[in-house]
Amino acid sequence: MQAVILAGGKGTRLHPLTSSTPKPMVNLFDKPVLEHTIELLKQHGIRDIVITLAYKADQIINYFGGGTKWGVNIQYALEDVPKGTAGGLRSLQPVLSNTFVVISGDAVTDFDLSSALSFHRQKSAIATMLLYSVDDPSQFGIVETQPDGKIQRFLEKPKPTETFTNTVNTGIYILEPELINWIPFETVYDFSRDLFPRLLQNQEPFYAVRAEGYWCDVGNLAQYRNVHFDAMTGKVKLNIPGAQVTDGLWLGQDASVHPSVRLVSPLYVGSGTCIEKDAELGRFAVVGNMSLIREKAQVAQSVIGARTMVGQNSQVFGSVLGNGYRLADGRHLDDEIVVPDDSSSELRADIDSRHLSPVLTDSQVIAWSGLEVLRLANMESSRALAA
Repeated sequence: MQAVILAGGKGTRLHPLTSSTPKPMVNLFDKPVLEHTIELLKQHGIRDIVITLAYKADQIINYFGGGTKWGVNIQYALEDVPKGTAGGLRSLQPVLSNTFVVISGDAVTDFDLSSALSFHRQKSAIATMLLYSVDDPSQFGIVETQPDGKIQRFLEKPKPTETFTNTVNTGIYILEPELINWIPFETVYDFSRDLFPRLLQNQEPFYAVRAEGYWCDVGNLAQYRNVHFDAMTGKVKLNIPGAQVTDGLWLGQDASVHPSVRLVSPLYVGSGTCIEKDAELGRFAVVGNMSLIREKAQVAQSVIGARTMVGQNSQVFGSVLGNGYRLADGRHLDDEIVVPDDSSSELRADIDSRHLSPVLTDSQVIAWSGLEVLRLANMESSRALAA
């Protein structure tokens, strides 16, 4: 079993978080999103991986190398000229000799790929598309199947009047190697717009299966932040680094938390991070590796990048701070993203808080190594932390 990970995108909708980082390398609990994808593939016995690259390819190659650290074998395919989601597969034909998975390197999922593969083989399919149900299908391709799973029609990014289902194409496919023969050489070619309509027209064994698990296309800043929240509440199964010292509290190696700090779970503190006296980490605070939260600072429902500092008496709610950012003393951020640029000044953007995940309340204080950890249930605004 082999896999092709599509990792060439720029991630313009995640700007400015992707201003100097390719989207697959954006951190999710101190690991690139792409690393979580590789871990999922290995979990399902898929160790022979090809990663297609374009934007800032060197960052991905330098980080993953040949894949030895993860127990997989990684090869790379660089596209100087974009060839579409399917066009790049043509040049990989000598490498792809077995059934293979195509998966995006910038989506977050814990799909049961083994179950989907069993379905694919049971149907003797040439292609199987993994499906998922979403609230708003307008940004995806919608799919309708026959009772046996055979695809009978789909429509890419439908208008509201054209929508016939909320079941969408996740961009994860199980393909047979002979399918590559359908793709022309040196041509921009897309799965949904070009290849799949031909399969339907020729009545090929083209199937779809509703995948078991979680999937999120991390297409904007609110979704990026909310994926962290979903992982901490168990909606998506990810390998969160560090020790889960109690339910809802992850602490990385050598993290330093002053006994006076107020902790409200669920929350994550990365390795080597220091939380100073009288600071407060509210529910859904994610603080990356080697960061510093200064005295009396408050952080809730936010993602703080690695090697980042939040100044004394500052308040950060519903926001994202990029790696290496230094937030001055006494600042207040609410539903914003800030990242340092090359001149150490800041790039800013707003987060659409309409997409905010629900937060938890009904507090219950528990003790952990001299710290008070507040566990919560039900719904409430993160800003109650400051009350």
